[in-house]
Amino acid sequence: MIDLFVKKKSVMYVTFVLVFAIVLLLATGFQEAPYRTHVFSFGGFTVAWYAVFILTGIVLAATFAHIELKSHNMDTNILYDGLLFALPIAILGARLHYIIFNWDHVETFLDVFAVWQGGLGIHGAVIATLIFLIFYARKKKTSFWFIVDIVVIGFLIGQVIGRWGNFMNQELYGPPIESQWLINLLPRFIGDQMFINGLYRHPVFLYESLLNLIGLIVILIIRNKKILKTGDVLAFYLIWYGIVRIPIELLRLQSGSHEPLQLNGLSVSITTSILFILSGVVIGVVKRILKNKKNQ
Repeated sequence: MIDLFVKKKSVMYVTFVLVFAIVLLLATGFQEAPYRTHVFSFGGFTVAWYAVFILTGIVLAATFAHIELKSHNMDTNILYDGLLFALPIAILGARLHYIIFNWDHVETFLDVFAVWQGGLGIHGAVIATLIFLIFYARKKKTSFWFIVDIVVIGFLIGQVIGRWGNFMNQELYGPPIESQWLINLLPRFIGDQMFINGLYRHPVFLYESLLNLIGLIVILIIRNKKILKTGDVLAFYLIWYGIVRIPIELLRLQSGSHEPLQLNGLSVSITTSILFILSGVVIGVVKRILKNKKNQ
């Protein structure tokens, strides 16, 4: 039975990789860089590759959650009912996180909701989703910690894939690459897309995607080995993602683009990442203190 479960998980992971590879091939394999930012346009309707990568990440994250719930003999409707609310709440949280610190960019009330113009803060999406899950788990009379541990793995899956939407838009890059060795090391299609303003740029989107992939693999391994307890995945995620985002933001700022989110001259993204790290540490420590008291 255990061997069958492991095989199913292995097939799922291989399928995820193949799906991502197919989407990436469709986006880049039939043209030269710089690649088109959209799949197609019809009249005033445009489907952007950025949206395709984000949607792919959401679908794969939902697939993972579905299989996890099934493996624990739980009703999968809790996933799909939750997605109906969680997705718009996450988008709203991401937008509010951007708007709050860029209020001077808002000219009309409708600009607050103009997500198609860009301006989404992923930290806000994470925070809004976690708050929603507190109430949702209570309504469904299930463990918040159990549900959130599955959801944050979905966060990482989405972030690993979603960052390639930035790649298609030639976003999230760093300063010029000074090492020819590193330029030669990059796959040709990435190097060509990161050739911006006459210089090869550090593919910061790739660094974050790979670091999140490492975090995802680490979580899945130690989780399967029963090293982590319920709720520890959330703590690990907050610490890991917070640590990852700090150097990523520092590199991105060196690209010549200004920090889109600032508060009194401070980088909101870096500040929020530090708060993520502290929150993860607090959650991990407090849960163990409470558990030890309960066992006494």
